[in-house]
Parts: sequence; C-alpha cells; structure tokens
Amino acid sequence: MKINTTLAVEAGDILGALRRFLADFLEKHIVDVLLVPQEIAQGRSLVQTLVQDPAYLSRANPLSPVMPVNSAVLVAQLTVDKPQRKVGAVLRSCEIRALIELAKLRQANLENLTIIGIDCLGTYEVADYARLTDEMEGEKGARVVAELQRRIAEDGAEPFPIPLRPACQMCEFPTTGGADITLGLIGVEDGILVTLESELAAKLGLTEGEAPDREKAIAKLVEVRSGARDRAFAEFRQQTKSITEFADQFATCIGCHNYAVACPICFCKECFFHTATFEPESERYFRWAERAGALRMPTEILLFQLTRLNHMVASCVGCGLCESACPSKLPLTVIFRAVGEGVQKMLRYVPGRSLEDELPLATFKEEGFPVV
Repeated sequence: MKINTTLAVEAGDILGALRRFLADFLEKHIVDVLLVPQEIAQGRSLVQTLVQDPAYLSRANPLSPVMPVNSAVLVAQLTVDKPQRKVGAVLRSCEIRALIELAKLRQANLENLTIIGIDCLGTYEVADYARLTDEMEGEKGARVVAELQRRIAEDGAEPFPIPLRPACQMCEFPTTGGADITLGLIGVEDGILVTLESELAAKLGLTEGEAPDREKAIAKLVEVRSGARDRAFAEFRQQTKSITEFADQFATCIGCHNYAVACPICFCKECFFHTATFEPESERYFRWAERAGALRMPTEILLFQLTRLNHMVASCVGCGLCESACPSKLPLTVIFRAVGEGVQKMLRYVPGRSLEDELPLATFKEEGFPVV
C-alpha cells in the first residue's frame, strides 16, 4: 500500500535532503544504479548521469528547471535488453509518459526498473537556464530557480523576463503518474512529500506526513497551463484553415531533421528518409519536374514533416524537445499537440497514461475505430 511520507529537511536544504534520499537507494541496495540529473559546467546546465557510487551524487539536482534531453530515451537504452541489474531513474512527467509509450512499442523494458517521479513546474531552454544561473549566487542559482518555480505554481505568473519553454507553458501534467515513487513539490511547504510503498518507507526511515494544500495547488497550476494550451490551439486553428496555411507553418524548415533525433518516440533504427528511396537517380528529378511543371528541392522537406506527424501524433506526449532542437524555431509543440488532440480524442487514447491502454494503431479490433 502506498502512503505519503515527509522527507526531513535540515536548515531549509531541500537539495541536500534529496541527495541523501537518493544515496539511500544505492547504499541500501534498493537499486544497483541510479539515473539522475547532475549539475555540470559550474551548475549552468544538467546532464543525466548513471551513478553506481553514492559519493557521485554530490552534484545531483533533479530540481533545476532544465531538461536537455527526454530521459525516456536513455532509460530505453538501459533496459531494452532486460538487464539483471536493478535500475532507478528520476524522471519528469513527460519523460515517464514517453517511457510508457516506448515500453508499449517494445523499445524499453520496465522490469527491474524503479521510476522516481518528481513534480515539474516547467523548464527553460538550455541557453536561457545558463543565462539565469549566471545572474545568481550559491550553487549557480539552482535552488533559487527551483524556489521561483514554486512561486509560478502559486501565482500563475512568470518571475523572469525569460519565459519557460513553450511546451511547459501549456503542460497540464505537472505531476507524475506511473511512478513507483513520487517526489511532491507543488503545494508542499519547506520540504518534499514522498509517496511510496509502506514497506519501502520503513526501509528508508521515512515518517508519514501530508500536504493538505497540495491538490488545490496542483489544480490551480493545471488550470493556468490548460488555459494557455487552449488559447494556443485556438490561435493555431485560426491560422491553419486550409492545407496551404497548414503547409506554410513549415515554410522556414531547413530540413535538418533535428527534431526527429530529439523526439523520444521517434525510435526507428533506420529512418525511411535516410534510405536510397530519397536518393533517386538524376533522371527521376527531371521526370518529376516535367510532370508537375516545377519541382521544389530538396524534395522531401514537407513530406518529412507530414510523415513524422502521421507516425508520432497518437503517442506524442508534448515534451516539446522537437521545438527546442529546431534551429528555425518552428511552432512544433503547438502543431503536434493541436493535431494530436483531435487524433487522440478520436481514438479515445491518452499517450503515456497507462501500460494497460493498448496502442490504438497497433491493435486490431473488429469494431474498428470509435466514432466521436
């Protein structure tokens, strides 16, 4: 049975308490290795690190609001071959939901995996986060930024002139579902609320505790972010009433394919667009131009965007790393989420919600797709 417990915090050092908590997982052999974000470059950024020796957790910082990579991809790499080691991973909501989708697609294995989910109040672009921490004192401002992020949850306002990543501004999933252990920050004063199995709580020496304002604080943040999402979707749909207007959203694409690399759900070992199909002999280009009268080159840019949209839209969890990776800053988060909303509603499917929800496009049903 899962219970709520309180992580003891001394002298307001939440990060220190969290590091000691994570060290216990290794020292008490609850897990053999732990994947956790670590500060690098004097605290100006984070990198996921696979830790076996708890001494190396001295720079662990899952609180900092920056996410260079969706760690579902890393967990998939660690687990797809079903290792015998017990693996722990500290993940945000969108990372857990992406991991669940990858598990359904047989790209990850959740056996021997302990998922430690942590509340997420939003993240900044990597370069923006570095700029913010440069202006702060202490551990390059990591704890200060985390505190200001908590104020966002309370006030629904940005404390900095630099905004959160677009995906985070409209994320309605600040808390983690599907985690074995949950680290609660929203609506929790002066500490961290830990939700876990009672037997594990006893092993870790945690005492029961509650956060009476937590659900109210979560609901407030979800309301703010959902409102931002709905406004962004409405504006996008107003701008794309025709196929020409929709295609124009990709007008500045330079064909770098960066966002296919950044996307946690795009897992093909060999991309169709990197095969000989898209390296035809010269004469075919001339035939295509003769048939159409004119031929845009490179030929596959718009086709690539539409094909990826078709492949990913049912499982897109809205992490927004596609947009973060785009040098042209295409509004990919809104495009994928707005289109995905319609597709997911039609299929009655919420990506990453549960392992029990079957992938709609990989499951045969005699009655076919539902009509809504």
